[in-house]
Amino acid sequence: MEITPASIHDYCVLHSSQPSPTQVELVEATKRFAPHVAHMQVGNMEGKFLTLIASLMGANHVLEFGTFTGYSALSLAEGVSENGKVVTLDRDPKAVAIAKAHWGKCAEGKKIESLLGDAKESIKLLEAEIAAGKRPHFDLAFIDADKAAYPLYWEACFRLLRKGGAILVDNVLWSGGVLHPEDASDHAIHNFNQLVLRDARVQKVMLPIRDGICLARII
Repeated sequence: MEITPASIHDYCVLHSSQPSPTQVELVEATKRFAPHVAHMQVGNMEGKFLTLIASLMGANHVLEFGTFTGYSALSLAEGVSENGKVVTLDRDPKAVAIAKAHWGKCAEGKKIESLLGDAKESIKLLEAEIAAGKRPHFDLAFIDADKAAYPLYWEACFRLLRKGGAILVDNVLWSGGVLHPEDASDHAIHNFNQLVLRDARVQKVMLPIRDGICLARII
């Protein structure tokens, strides 16, 4: 299902802030690296949405679940404070290598810290560092990784983020698959959305931006 007609999407992109030269290069590099899944990369419209959310929050510390080739991390880095940091988790060394190569071309890339490996272990490491006072709680989290593990990442946010912090979750409409779930991925996203709906720890809104994005605030 087409969530937003292409003509409307293009109009929105045209009337939004434009991507940086590094982001433009990263889009092309991703198409060469993984042409069949390049659509997994957040586009300019969603990227600018991430930038603005981080900026409007005055976020200093951001956590990302799922780096891919680094466009979203770079977008978040554009929105954090001058001394802010984006910590991004992924287990694919080839995709992360492309991300790092492009982060190194711009000032915002210096704000990004990549943790490569199993997300469960990275979460434990971050929790331990926060408990030891070696790292502050995060202000904002962006979840865009293994869909079946969304509940795990969601729950981790309540240990890793400060009260009043925000959580952004990508692909919550799953190309319309959530309306009449059929395969495992459809059910995984639909069940996750139901989990968020019932979670009294957050205020939330679901928006039909690109493939659907949920914005929640920890109360």
